[in-house]
Amino acid sequence: MTSSRPVLVVGAGGYVGSRVARGLAADGRAVLAATRRPLPDADGVLPVRYDTVADLPGAVRAACDLAGTPLPGAVVASIGGWHKGAALLDDDPDRWAATLASHLTAHLDAARALVPLLRPGDPYVVLNGSASREAMAGSGVISVTGAGLAMLVQVLRLEAPHAGSGAIRFHELVIDHAVAGDDRNEDPAETRTPAQVVHALGEILDQPGAPAVVHV
Repeated sequence: MTSSRPVLVVGAGGYVGSRVARGLAADGRAVLAATRRPLPDADGVLPVRYDTVADLPGAVRAACDLAGTPLPGAVVASIGGWHKGAALLDDDPDRWAATLASHLTAHLDAARALVPLLRPGDPYVVLNGSASREAMAGSGVISVTGAGLAMLVQVLRLEAPHAGSGAIRFHELVIDHAVAGDDRNEDPAETRTPAQVVHALGEILDQPGAPAVVHV
């Protein structure tokens, strides 16, 4: 990506997304932080408030115009999250449907909305978690949507040269362990710090030949 063009972080109001946005800014990158909720002030982070994904491209353009900054040169999608609940067979069907929408369909909706803002060769990075590779009792819906997300990124990557997206670079960054400091994690055996996540992201953003899937 071109360093003068900002990185757009979608889901910047979440635990991981907010730390990714601040960490990228601390590394000297201009950051657009897209969120539906107010963000705490952070140097180098330009908030982009929106209500629906359909509003997001217009909100990004308006924020860039107001700040006099170019459109983003990369997207980092930190959408979804992690939770534990009932076993799959006992889970509430409405919750299952809601999680499919918020953890999988939301990623496709975001890509459809934001890829047109990028240029050929720009990176689009999706954050995923360890549940996408490891079945977890009580988090079955997260494992299923995470596995689906991994496949979604693969398909987007394969179709990019033929879908009018100008061969956007689609990547999946898999955070293999709990992110340190998140109180929702119950006694994790191992953690990854936000700084480690940001470092891995930076390598993907800056290396045109970065692997399609990166683990941290």
